[in-house]
Amino acid sequence: MKKNALICLLSAICALNTGYAQVSHGGKPLPLVQTRSYAKGLFEEMPPFDVAAELRADALQESDLRSGYRFAYKFVTDFTRTNSGATFTLPDGTRIWRLGIRSKGALSINVLFTEYEVPDGAQVFLYNPNQTQVLGAFNHLNHSELGILPVAPVRGDELIIEYQEPAQASFAGKLRIGEVNHAYRSLKGYEPGGDKSDFYCMPSPICFEEDKDFDRISRSTVLITIDGITACTGVMVNNSLNDGKPYLLTASHCLNKDFSVKNPDYEDVAGRIVCFFNYNSPTCDTTRRGTEEMSVASASFRAVNEKNDMALLELLEQPPAYYQPYYAGWTIEENGGTPPYSGIHHPRASVKRINIAAENLVLKTFIIPQIGFSANAHWQVNQWNVGCTADGSSGSPLFDSNNRVVGLLSGGISTCDSPEDDYYYAFYKAWEPSDNTNEQLKTWLDPANTGINTLDGLDPYANTPSYRLSNIFDAKLQDSLEVTMLPSPASGNMFGTNSLNTTEYAEEYKVKGSAQIDGTYIVTPAITDNAGSLEVEITVYSGTGKPQALIHTERFFPAYTELSLTDSSFVETGKRLNRAQESFIRFSKPVIVSGSFYIGYRILSPDNSSFAAYNLRKTETTQSTAWIHNRSEWVGASRHPQLPFNTSLFIDPVVHFVNDSSSESIENDNPVRLFQDAGHSRIYVLFKERVEKADFKLYAVNGQLVVSKTLSGSESIVPVDRYPSGIYIVRVQWDNISYTQKMVL
Repeated sequence: MKKNALICLLSAICALNTGYAQVSHGGKPLPLVQTRSYAKGLFEEMPPFDVAAELRADALQESDLRSGYRFAYKFVTDFTRTNSGATFTLPDGTRIWRLGIRSKGALSINVLFTEYEVPDGAQVFLYNPNQTQVLGAFNHLNHSELGILPVAPVRGDELIIEYQEPAQASFAGKLRIGEVNHAYRSLKGYEPGGDKSDFYCMPSPICFEEDKDFDRISRSTVLITIDGITACTGVMVNNSLNDGKPYLLTASHCLNKDFSVKNPDYEDVAGRIVCFFNYNSPTCDTTRRGTEEMSVASASFRAVNEKNDMALLELLEQPPAYYQPYYAGWTIEENGGTPPYSGIHHPRASVKRINIAAENLVLKTFIIPQIGFSANAHWQVNQWNVGCTADGSSGSPLFDSNNRVVGLLSGGISTCDSPEDDYYYAFYKAWEPSDNTNEQLKTWLDPANTGINTLDGLDPYANTPSYRLSNIFDAKLQDSLEVTMLPSPASGNMFGTNSLNTTEYAEEYKVKGSAQIDGTYIVTPAITDNAGSLEVEITVYSGTGKPQALIHTERFFPAYTELSLTDSSFVETGKRLNRAQESFIRFSKPVIVSGSFYIGYRILSPDNSSFAAYNLRKTETTQSTAWIHNRSEWVGASRHPQLPFNTSLFIDPVVHFVNDSSSESIENDNPVRLFQDAGHSRIYVLFKERVEKADFKLYAVNGQLVVSKTLSGSESIVPVDRYPSGIYIVRVQWDNISYTQKMVL
């Protein structure tokens, strides 16, 4: 965003304010009903502890450090295949080990495998007893040099671990659960239903969606959990080789418990972290919870300098393309860059927030009792124009106006009512404060010793990027979401369970050439189902003009078998979606589409449950991309028999384009891709490589210039819904390159 535009946006926002699982590899656990005879002795019970005492201890430890947000109590355990749980063998010879862990009253449970080595073909799953949250499969690809595996939290006070080992495995898998962590307050503590009054001044980065640079740097910021009990923030950073190494930068006090642990084994601590990507509110309204399905576990220690509060780690796994990771750029210029500055963070492990400061930074000494920081090593943010920080924001990046990291948060005292006096350790002060390579950034972030002072960010999948397609693309439109109810005499959700017995809905998309769907986001309201089970399938159709051929289905919140706590029997029940939230459903196998395709959901149990996705309110859009399966035929929402109007559903597929002869690939002779959404209301402009400045022009066939726009980055969206239907010519020019394409609007 240009500086003057950002200042205008600052003024507008200020005026308003004054009134998971790490990378998994597919597969499914067995239905629990298969272990009816093994229920007895399956669970290990954790002993009780004084929750009130833990909360008091947390309060006493508060300081000017924006310290990690502690949310769990740790039990040291020693559970293995030989001393706990239940084992049995399937008819094909597959050996199964299951272990249940119960910790009464836990909001969630996470474990650390202190020994993890499994043969090729083996799989590990973790889930709650009703299998509505499943992590995994984890397999031999999740091995680490440390031989450990930290796992993201599973909601509830019961957790089941399932290990599947094939009959012809090359060796017997080694699994040891050495730690069990009982969450006594929510990891994502400030979500719907919680007290979020402290956060009223912190908008979501999506409120700035029109600025693609904000979109990228937001993707670089991650929520991290440390040792299963504490949460902080970190940022993925680029290095001068642009080789895509997944470096994670955060604050050292997140790893050493606010300097209370002297001489910690940072390699061991690094192995116990979990990074959550894209834990964002799907809209400007931060009460909608983000997806938790995208995470990476475990890292290697690279450098720590406690005098500067710097900590650099390297993730053991590259985040997959469908995570859409971004590695931020940085500067070691001693002036700290130019304002305005933006800070992106996860306060108290909540969904991602953004702060903005318009004043120049001041280099100062940050004084706290825990440690004597180096003199004049921290940037002071004297005043936030938007937002503030909180516990759990530690380690979050501060970006200058060029969207490069200039500092990482150590602490401060800002609040929404008094948004001032926060301290970020200066990136350039941590660059080379010591000759020891494990105490500096330079060795790792400039391995070629180029001597550069600034570096732009990197999309590690720039040549094969994934894109989140959306027909609800504008923040203003996202504030116009609802679950539309049918008018009397009909009843129920227009796009959910209703008296018309329509149970299948889809959203239309269109791509040029061929694309592979990696999965889909779907945003749903709080849903309370009845006593029966909830069964929903995600569906993908191909077709011309309407959905025609069903090409894929994927399980979504189906019925499940629950272990009764009273008589060890099994009962059928259904999941309750009792909060507004975004979910990401990763597809279990590639789904190739071309031209028009339709992605939606089918409600298989309409008599017992309700389910719906958010849609745009009437009059909010001129395009109509939502479809309804009505009386054995598909009809567009604009032709609905009871309530016809133009709308779109909040179902956003993540795709990457397939380089085959039928696709318009981004090759050397075609370094840009142009395509439209299903409603012909926007043109997507995707560059093969990031560009600093490109001129976009849209001409009518008579030569009249219709749109002139300056683009930058690797992707842009140009709205064209105001222009009449017809044939147009698009011309994109940059760096002595000119590309022209005919398009029909």
